Formats: sequence, structure tokens, C-alpha cells
Amino acid sequence: MKRLISNTVLIADKSRQFLVYAGILLRRLGYQVYLAGNGPEVISLAGKLKPDIILLDHALPPTDGASCLGIIRGDTELSRLPVLIIASYVDETVIDQYEKLGCCGLLQKPVNIPEFYSAILGCMRNEEARKTIRVSLSLKVSVNCRDKRLDLYALTLSAEGMFLRTINPFDAGMEMKLVFSIDDRDPVELKGTVRYVNQLTKDLDHEPGMGIKFLDIPEDVRCRISCFIIKQLADDYIPEPGNINGEARSGYVDY
Repeated sequence: MKRLISNTVLIADKSRQFLVYAGILLRRLGYQVYLAGNGPEVISLAGKLKPDIILLDHALPPTDGASCLGIIRGDTELSRLPVLIIASYVDETVIDQYEKLGCCGLLQKPVNIPEFYSAILGCMRNEEARKTIRVSLSLKVSVNCRDKRLDLYALTLSAEGMFLRTINPFDAGMEMKLVFSIDDRDPVELKGTVRYVNQLTKDLDHEPGMGIKFLDIPEDVRCRISCFIIKQLADDYIPEPGNINGEARSGYVDY
């Protein structure tokens, strides 16, 4: 089955709030997102898009998620699509039903953002999928390399590394010291190495710069960066009763 768009997620849920917030979150995680509010819309969009994964609400109208998944599995064009079930509550009988229908996983609301991301990666058949959450941002970073100090900006950040924008990137394999602030504590100080380089091109098909991998990152610093990333992804969500948990630091989004 040919994928029409790479890294595409189709979200189907009866809750408009869930569609909005999950859609925003997944876009910030770098996915192309399409939304559906009922079973017929899911089947129609799935047939047109051939998404990488479908997130399916257990309580999706007009029947339920299991009925919709049964239709998907019975369609030769859609039968192999990974489907992740999202539910407020399910018992063992329902879990068994979905397993027999071949769902790739089941998540319970409220959704924990790292678990949400990990579940999607576990379902998507993409060998190049990133294993850690990455956020787009503009973060000032002090770079020290061979007695040379530069102030650059990171355009992406994960607990494993960052991408620094520069028209004069270092050579792959070069090591450096990185200093940057992500909270009200002391600045983060890490060693890093250049994994890859994007040279400046006439058509600007890639942002010029260099991908940096952190070296020997302490676990407490990794946790600080992960918390910062969660806040960047979810801290501007407007808390609504039964919809969003205002404690972004916890990593939970409550729909």
C-alpha cells in the first residue's frame, strides 16, 4: 500500500477538544495531521490519505471504535494500517476485542505525552522514526570549540541533541562544549559532537547548520531537558475542565 504523505496521522475522536489539542501536539511533534469526528469520515479519509497511523476513539460514533476498526481490517486497501485505540476506560473484554482486531496498542486518557509519542512510534512502521521527543524552538546556545566561542541558536532540541543554525558549520566528528538555559536553575553545560552538517545551498532546501549529539549526558540533566520539552509542547494549552491538565511539567494532557 503506497503512502501518499509521509509521517501522517489521522485522528478520529468524538471530542472536538481532543481533536484540537491532540492535533496541535502532533503537529508540534512534526507530523502531518488530519481530523475526523465519526466512523464514516475515518474510512473516507483513510482511503484517500493512506496515513502512517490512525488514532481511533473507543467511543467513536455512530457505533464505536471496534466497529470502525472492523471495517478497516476488512478493506484490502486499509487492512494493514496501524491503528492505536484511545479510550477513557476499557475493561479486559474490550481489550481482548481490539487485540483480536489487530490494533497496535491502546492508550487510556488522560494522555501522558511521552507515552503518547512512544506508542505512536511503536505502531508506525518507520525505521527512521525518532525515538525521543524533539521540539522546534529558538534557543540561544554558547558554543566553545578549540578556544573559539560562538553564540548560535538551536532550532530543535531533544534529550539526545540539538540542531544549531549556522552558515559555517564545524566538521562532522568535532567536539564542543555547549551552554544553554532552559529553566530558572543554573545553565545546562554539556559536551557534544557534530553528527551531520547541512551546508548553505542556493535553493535553501535545508536550514544551514549542524546536528549535535550530546555526549555523556547526566540523567538529571536529561530529565531537565525532557521537562523543558514537555512545557514547550503543552504549557500554552488553555486548561479546561475535563480537557487539559494545567500541570504541563507532569507530561499529562487530560482530554
